[in-house]
This record gives sequence, structure tokens and C-alpha cells, in this order.
Amino acid sequence: MGRDEMLRRSLVALAAAVVVTGVVTASVRKAAATYGFGILAIAGMLLPDWEFFDRDYSQWLTPMPASRRTAAEAAADREHDVWK
Repeated sequence: MGRDEMLRRSLVALAAAVVVTGVVTASVRKAAATYGFGILAIAGMLLPDWEFFDRDYSQWLTPMPASRRTAAEAAADREHDVWK
């Protein structure tokens, strides 16, 4: 399942949770709080492209080549460089 499909399913589940919260508690404030917390949680887990942000900040505005190593490999290389 790709990130787009997971994002779509998470947003649908959040919408259902907001409706249930609003109906059960009869509180628009609690429904809005559920929505706000859910959007922040989904954004924090699904939206960041950590490999993109793992680069030096001066390179964030340039496109990232498809053949670039993974962030884990780059971090492992940096870790080995520190101990040499």
C-alpha cells in the first residue's frame, strides 16, 4: 500500500472518528479538537519525506535524483566517518 492510499484511508478514518465523536458527545468543540489532533497526527506520520529533509538544508530547493542512496545508508556512512 502506497503513501497516497494510506493517507486516503487515514483521512476517511479520521472523518468517521470526527462524526462519531460529534454525534456521541454532541459537542462541536470536541469534534473540532478530534479533527485537529487527527490531522496533526496524520501529517506527522505520513507526510514528511525524511530522505529529502536529511540532506543539507541548502539543497532542499533542488530536486533530488532518483538514484540517490537511502537515508539509512547515508546516515551509516556519516557514522563511520566520525570514528575514522
